[in-house]
Amino acid sequence: MSDNLQLDENPEEQPAERPAEQAAETEAEKSSEQPAETVQEYEIPLSLQAVGLFKRYARRQDYALNDFNLSVPTGQIFGLIGANGAGKTTFLKVCSTILPPTAGDVYIEGYSVRKYPNEVRRLIGYMPDDFGLYDDMAVGEYLAFFAACYGLHGKKRTRLVNELLQLVDLADKKNDSLRGLSRGMKQRLCLAHALVHDPKVLLLDEPASGVDPRARYELRELLRELSRMGKTVLVSSHVLAELEEVCDSIAIVQRGKLVACGTTDEIANNFGGAAQRTVTVRVLTKLDLLRAEAATVEFMQVVKDSVVIDEAARRLEVDIMGDEASCADFLAYLTNAGVHVAQFGQKAIRLEEFFLREEAV
Repeated sequence: MSDNLQLDENPEEQPAERPAEQAAETEAEKSSEQPAETVQEYEIPLSLQAVGLFKRYARRQDYALNDFNLSVPTGQIFGLIGANGAGKTTFLKVCSTILPPTAGDVYIEGYSVRKYPNEVRRLIGYMPDDFGLYDDMAVGEYLAFFAACYGLHGKKRTRLVNELLQLVDLADKKNDSLRGLSRGMKQRLCLAHALVHDPKVLLLDEPASGVDPRARYELRELLRELSRMGKTVLVSSHVLAELEEVCDSIAIVQRGKLVACGTTDEIANNFGGAAQRTVTVRVLTKLDLLRAEAATVEFMQVVKDSVVIDEAARRLEVDIMGDEASCADFLAYLTNAGVHVAQFGQKAIRLEEFFLREEAV
């Protein structure tokens, strides 16, 4: 349990008044005061739902969160990505009850963060971007301390500490001082800390920040294991490649607003037209290469110059707009045209390409 979860909001961060928008804000607050049962029902269970969420800090004219709406299905690894200052940390702090919303609400397993903060804290495990470790403690002592805060003692506490250290691959560091741990090890220990009370929902703020490639790989594997255990994981980052590889769904945040949400392919389809894929074909002979070029121009209905030919490698490359079924149709067309295909590959638009394009707008 993080000490931060027990603290009241810093007075300097109290939400400022918005006289010009008071009516709209009042309506949002009325909505957020309704019982959790009145939240819109979905066909799939949701562990987290943000409804009409606004957050504004004192002495600031813009909003850290501006009409933010998000639904996270139970059991998913859900990525929240955006540049620094986009609103990711503010959102996670509202979800963890550290910051109150200016308007709107967040529901964790059906409980309002406004009305039932204590219940919410029992359901979540929060890992901030700054670890806040006690360097004069040993690894096992650190976890045992927080387990005691949750009322665990004796053999039950010892067993829990050993199980958590095993889960995060720190069992051999149990008696080591925190001062001597690498950043990746501290990161995993902080995650174990967030798991002490067996929460249903994990809120992880930039857990991959500042760690080496091996530590990032270990984190991805750990997140997958937590998902298999039935945990819902909401993880924020600006390291796009990690989220693209490990998350079931992602949401892109820009200037306090949600600009895209879904799987990588869904985002590419919904916000960039049909998904763009680069198809590479390697054939057996030069004659096959000529046939493949002619068939590609005919199938794609494109000009010849848009097809990239590498005669030495007997390879053809072309961009296609569509899904995997479109690629399968293209391969069948080549085969029917008498092309002997030795190798066929396709690569969809990457999440990072879409994100960078949105940031440039």
